[in-house]
Amino acid sequence: MSGKISPSDGPRPMNKRRRGALLLLGLAALVLAAVAGLPALGRWLVVADPLQASDAIIVLDGATPVRELEAAALYHRRLAPRIVVPRARDPYAGVRALAGEPSPQERSVRVLLHVGVPRQALDTLEREVENTAQELDADAAHGLARGYRRVILVTSPAHTRRVRIIWNRRHQATLPALVHPAPHAAFDPGRWWRSRRGAEEALHEVAGIAHFLAGSPLPTYGR
Repeated sequence: MSGKISPSDGPRPMNKRRRGALLLLGLAALVLAAVAGLPALGRWLVVADPLQASDAIIVLDGATPVRELEAAALYHRRLAPRIVVPRARDPYAGVRALAGEPSPQERSVRVLLHVGVPRQALDTLEREVENTAQELDADAAHGLARGYRRVILVTSPAHTRRVRIIWNRRHQATLPALVHPAPHAAFDPGRWWRSRRGAEEALHEVAGIAHFLAGSPLPTYGR
């Protein structure tokens, strides 16, 4: 009996067709996993804490009039006696002044007054902020100075997770907050990847969360 091993005795090379089929199955599995994860990401981005009576409703800057309308609705439900309006840096302040347009803070106030919130129930902050973290710092400082024990933070649905993460890390221990999504926003957590707008919003929030967790190394504005 010869000690030589014939080629037919060893493992046979995988058939090319079978290899291709396995590759396609693997790719299909990856695609299915990614697709299944997309709605999960959208749902994760949206935080909706159970609402309770609070000392103030804080309407975060942006998406006017969506956030303001919900803040007013909560005010009219008597969930809080005051609404806090931020003062965000406006890179187009000079252009707006030339055009006779109001500032973002003034626009927010106009919306709130238009839907029946009395002027004396509004607190307009003077501290200018450039991003969500700075804005929440200013909100917390205002609330603590006023002796607030709990506040409601109203923002767009996709923005709620970032707000929750930042507030938990910096302020929840000293000033508890409930994060509430404005229902008039167009973001659909179950289908966000099917439109450019939805994808931009979701990916912007993911990047914003990552940037905060990394220590916020980049400035909001170049100058």
